[in-house]
Amino acid sequence: MYQEKCAVINTNPSLGIGKWIPKSCNDTNGFICLQKIDSSLPVSPEPTPSSNYIKILNDSIKLVPKNMSWDEAKKHCEDDGANLASVRSEWTQAYIELLALNLKSPLWIGLNKAQTNGYFKFVDGWFLKFTNWDRYEPKSFRNCVFVDVDGKWKTSDCNQTISSVCMKSTDVPPTDKTADFPGVCPEDPYEIFSWRKVSWKPFRGYCYLFISEQKSWSDASVSCIEHGGMLVSIEDTFEQQFIKRNIEIFQDSHPSYWLGLFTTKNGVWQWLDKTVLDYTNWHSDDIESLSFGRSSHRCRISTSDGKWIKDRGWMERPYICKTAKVLTDTLSPSSVSPNIGSNPSGRGHIILAVVLVIAGLAAGTVVALFFFKKSGHYLPIHNRLTNFDNPLFFGNNRTQSGLVDSKTLVENADEENTLPVVNM
Repeated sequence: MYQEKCAVINTNPSLGIGKWIPKSCNDTNGFICLQKIDSSLPVSPEPTPSSNYIKILNDSIKLVPKNMSWDEAKKHCEDDGANLASVRSEWTQAYIELLALNLKSPLWIGLNKAQTNGYFKFVDGWFLKFTNWDRYEPKSFRNCVFVDVDGKWKTSDCNQTISSVCMKSTDVPPTDKTADFPGVCPEDPYEIFSWRKVSWKPFRGYCYLFISEQKSWSDASVSCIEHGGMLVSIEDTFEQQFIKRNIEIFQDSHPSYWLGLFTTKNGVWQWLDKTVLDYTNWHSDDIESLSFGRSSHRCRISTSDGKWIKDRGWMERPYICKTAKVLTDTLSPSSVSPNIGSNPSGRGHIILAVVLVIAGLAAGTVVALFFFKKSGHYLPIHNRLTNFDNPLFFGNNRTQSGLVDSKTLVENADEENTLPVVNM
């Protein structure tokens, strides 16, 4: 039976706040009323520009329809006791998108990497918690950012003259502590399965593996997971310089290393570890070609100059893994009870005990099967064992990666991620 469809305004961030969604008219939801203006009542005076702020959560937002350069727009907001808007939630994004749509004009927001050490950070001190970049954005040769009429963030020449959005907020941005990064690099879990010993290199809050063994992008992704990390993401110029210093010594043998950057099926560049993409360092030859086509791409970093180059994922290259530091126990040894897990010899005893138990169980199983066979019975074996429906089971043949299905990983990486991108 045909059922009439009604529409609701969505409030779920993962589906897009403010978007219209068809629903059954029998569903129960909140509602909004509208009435015509009473022509007999006097017209209310227009509010003064200085008080024309709309409150969204803890922020107050005002549209400035005057065309200005980014610097002029920034000064205009500061003269009003505000800042160019920092878009830190889907609610703010939805409102600014509505302003741009109604005005039919893009709007400057508070992002200009020329004023924040070469990476995108809001000028009011907030780091990016939420992004809505257009396809193949941000472009490394453009510093300023606007929200377009479709809601997408796009980089532009800062001298372009367009409208803007000012913001006042009661929220206080966090302090950027760049010098104090406690913790140590974790042990490599893959050492148990491999004779090759690798060493994590610490830098600020993370640790890095520079692996010279050459693999495709997907196999490199799997390898980093086996080592307890992910293919590396690069968040700012400091991390870029650290990585460049560590790979430029290999430029005679390896022209580039894989990074964890890839394009989704919709052509959006995204870090595999879901780090927010607020910094880029594209090679000049790739800048103009970033926006052409919808085919899937991966990214590598040059060992000669540290520039990023888009590439296909099947080429075998060395790669870089990244993982977060592990916080150490701050208590003194005398104040805590012995922890076998943190004692290498104790861990070795545990492994030995587990091996002995497994060996005992295996021996018992062999004996049981011997007597079972002597009794004349047979174990039932399903005739479709080789088609066992398990993504990690491949017809009794062990995959090259050994632990993870790299094909599934790449398919998942290519899916569009609708959730906000966050740090590791």
